[in-house]
Amino acid sequence: MSNNVHRPTYIGIHARDASTRVLYVSSGCRQGTGYTPEFLINKSAHEFISDPYKDDYSTIYENKEEEAEDDANAYVMYGNIRTADGSPVLHRVTSFKCDNCVIFIMMVFPDIPYQHRDELEVQMLDGARKRMNVTREREADRRDDMNQQSAAARWRERSQTAYGQRVPLYYAPSTQIKVAFVLENPAATEIQSAEGARRLNGPLVVFVTGSVSRLIDADTADVMHYPFMRLVAPEDLLRVSKFFEKLAETHDVLFETFSL
Repeated sequence: MSNNVHRPTYIGIHARDASTRVLYVSSGCRQGTGYTPEFLINKSAHEFISDPYKDDYSTIYENKEEEAEDDANAYVMYGNIRTADGSPVLHRVTSFKCDNCVIFIMMVFPDIPYQHRDELEVQMLDGARKRMNVTREREADRRDDMNQQSAAARWRERSQTAYGQRVPLYYAPSTQIKVAFVLENPAATEIQSAEGARRLNGPLVVFVTGSVSRLIDADTADVMHYPFMRLVAPEDLLRVSKFFEKLAETHDVLFETFSL
């Protein structure tokens, strides 16, 4: 594949339950799928999956009460998404679990010919980079009525390393507060101050989940359209600025730790 092929990328958030109701989607979805954000809001995300396993998708994020503290919270999967003209287009989905929602990052591969996909295979972003076949796991659950072990527990067992432990790249204990922020893209929106320079306080918050009130003394109305850098602890401002610079240079998933 040529590295020069333009691959649209967009982000979104959907409810973490069987409905997969879309709560937010960035404007890049128009270029990637032909849909407008307004059209997708409140629709079920899994209904746009063209592959026959679409009903398996939501099961990845269910059973929140059964999560172990070392459960991976980041996943990568590939699937065909139905676009506005009805044609399926391959997407790479990188998703992150929050308390009540799922953040997803979609990269579109319009240059790759359509290939039928019968099963949903998910790669867990942990140290061993284990894979789980969600479709086959669900079939095993249906056949094995005597075994009450949850699919989530089986995934944990089968993704152990030889030493009996996983070393996750990213995980968040179920007791940890999880908040999703969506920030405007300075490069795409050409954010400028009156003097023509990049806004000093960085990108604005364009979406935030309601759990933000558990993290800081503010609710969603206080944080919306607020400069994100003003929320960052002073001692971490430089680190976060450099992190944003790295984000602007890559399509990869990056991680950073800082205080608000």
